[in-house]
Amino acid sequence: MYIYPKTKIYIILNSYLNFRVNDFILKNGLKWIPYSKFKNVEYLDEGGYSTIYKATWLKNNKDEVVILKFHKPLNENLNEFLKEWEYHTSVLNSNNIIYFYGFTEDPNTSKYMVVMDYANKGNLRGNLTRIVENNWNQKLYMLYEIISGLSKIHEKNLIHCDFHDGNILNHNDKNKDSLFISDLGLCQPVKSFLKDEDGIFGVMPFMAPEILRGKPYTPASDIYSFSMIMWEFTSGVPPFNNRAHDIQLSLSICKGERPEIIENTPQCYVDLMEKCWDEDPLKRPTSKEVLKIIEKWIFRSREVSEELKSNIMEFINAPTGHNNLATKSHPKACYTSRSLNFTGKKSNEILESEGSQASIKANEMSEDLNDCIIKDSGSSAEWPEGYIYHWDIESQSWYRNREDKCALKSLNNSSDICSDFLNEGDIQ
Repeated sequence: MYIYPKTKIYIILNSYLNFRVNDFILKNGLKWIPYSKFKNVEYLDEGGYSTIYKATWLKNNKDEVVILKFHKPLNENLNEFLKEWEYHTSVLNSNNIIYFYGFTEDPNTSKYMVVMDYANKGNLRGNLTRIVENNWNQKLYMLYEIISGLSKIHEKNLIHCDFHDGNILNHNDKNKDSLFISDLGLCQPVKSFLKDEDGIFGVMPFMAPEILRGKPYTPASDIYSFSMIMWEFTSGVPPFNNRAHDIQLSLSICKGERPEIIENTPQCYVDLMEKCWDEDPLKRPTSKEVLKIIEKWIFRSREVSEELKSNIMEFINAPTGHNNLATKSHPKACYTSRSLNFTGKKSNEILESEGSQASIKANEMSEDLNDCIIKDSGSSAEWPEGYIYHWDIESQSWYRNREDKCALKSLNNSSDICSDFLNEGDIQ
């Protein structure tokens, strides 16, 4: 390894870091690859934690294209980083986890870099418009590869914690797609947890409602993220791409909003997807259960039940999906893993505040309404201050943003309330 001839303290520190990395490499059967073995190094992309480069590695007198990934945690907190990559090496026996060769060091910056397999089609997100045109057998097999990799992670008693379409890589060889899970940088043991002060890190549309509320990660939160990938395979666009990824979307997800079901999606597929995005993490299936269901849909075991036969026919008869969803994302949509500017604790405070506001709205309405126009058994009115709805991040408070018109209806008792009654509103 290259050590710059600087101060004695620098040399001692760098030697210690080299020792730690060397020790990790030996214990995990990895490689130290001299930077001189790489050529044609070019910048590819940047994520929340890392900068990614593509390079050609002269490996055993044969050129191989690889990824060089510069990780900030590796160079800022070596102990934490090596612990996280130890989790990655524990699942390398899976065919659907991106292969991790070892480390190198850029002599120009003295920064360590991770050396990984290169996927020639990039990440899943960049391939959605192509994938949505695939037939259902192709889509199911791709999902099978993804859930196989996730199941291996869960078998090791680990949680991915940042599972989204940007962390799934697509390699195409001889017109055959293969998918690999990558970026296990946040991967944690099931018993570990994130502290409130750590905030929330990830891609909001893929984050389970309990995570947005500041609860600990569990395998069920990864399954919620998988449901969003299932939805992408029917839509061809990322979830909530027409919305700003702000606190309003977070609150909507916590209150049960999910992406719109795409027309012509097989019902058995919808049923599984909805189970995976259930509000209650305890009601979501495990990765192993999802794997078995998709496996049956694809491989069709000898003993085919009537239910399975019906499910298979749904896939056979389903047309290739097309939708009217906008392919261009909202300017404030963000699909890069990031630290969100509010914590789970704040989300809970807002949701609780919203609940308390709802309980006093009836009293406020009686005081605020004016200019009532009585018409038969109902009336219309101007509500000067409007409905309390919007949360202002800067002032950290709810506010009314407009004057609203509303309908007032009279009734003798609660038994009079029905759909016809509610639809009779005639606001002038």
